Amino acid sequence: MILGIDIGGANTKIAEIDNDRYKIHHIYFPMWKKKEELSDLLKSYNNDNVEYVALVMTAELADCYKTKKEGVYDIINKVEQSFNCPIYVFDVDGNFLTTEEAKKNYLKVSASNWVATGKFVAEFIKESCILVDMGSTTTDIIPIKNKKILAEKTDLDRLMNNQLVYVGALRTPVSFLANKIEFRGKLTNLSSEYFSITADISLILNKISENDYSCETPDNGGKDFKSCLTRLARVLCADLNMVSENEIIDFAKKLYNKLLNLIRENVDSVSKRYNLNDIVITGLGEEILKDALTDYNIISIKELYGKDVSLATPSFAVGKLLQMKLK
Repeated sequence: MILGIDIGGANTKIAEIDNDRYKIHHIYFPMWKKKEELSDLLKSYNNDNVEYVALVMTAELADCYKTKKEGVYDIINKVEQSFNCPIYVFDVDGNFLTTEEAKKNYLKVSASNWVATGKFVAEFIKESCILVDMGSTTTDIIPIKNKKILAEKTDLDRLMNNQLVYVGALRTPVSFLANKIEFRGKLTNLSSEYFSITADISLILNKISENDYSCETPDNGGKDFKSCLTRLARVLCADLNMVSENEIIDFAKKLYNKLLNLIRENVDSVSKRYNLNDIVITGLGEEILKDALTDYNIISIKELYGKDVSLATPSFAVGKLLQMKLK
């Protein structure tokens, strides 16, 4: 059995792959709080059936680490402590490295999970397309032509080239989407306090379920419909005694349109640059992406492989790529 592991800043995802069978685990695990517990978490998935580990990561960017080098070293060391089988680390060039090679080339294995997803898509789904993966925190926009991933290699360069948008289906503060919204007929300033996140909008508008709301809430409150309304009202420096439920739903729709426009603007830029119109979507935000990208030919990983794989595509992808390499 191969374990595909994707260690992110907020979530760790593990795919157990045994020939054509697989099982996906999606664990909310904020590394900035719990990095010292990572080995214990990983050890709970170790057993005699685990023959290989395929690893990608983005948690080296978490602010519990001063540098990416420190993060990569610490994460790899904890994975090594957790498993007594061969461990392969996937890099941004699409290669599997030993753990020692990965430490020496730590920038190449930093934030390489999108490359694993892109290579999986190119090999198994569509050899020319734009991969759009919206998770809880970010959206990757990856151009692929003739099985070649054309995206920039570092997160900084991807941010500079419309290939990474730091907005997700759950964890983005809504103040990132706009600082003014029309409310009661007036263009109204919004609070920039950490009152509400995109998960509140997503739930209010039925784009995610309460079970999908896997991260912490800004007020440590509930994840039900009314709690989401309460948090979103605070962005207007108000509460549900001052504004109606319908007004907050309308407010959520306006913020949601800002989110859709942000995604569409970046995808349009990549589409024009590379002359690509087929889109493969994956991640927690698939329903959001469908709303944003109505003018494109869309292929859904959720529809092909199921919701679990869509929620944890990099872990599944890196495991399948190692399986292919070992054959």
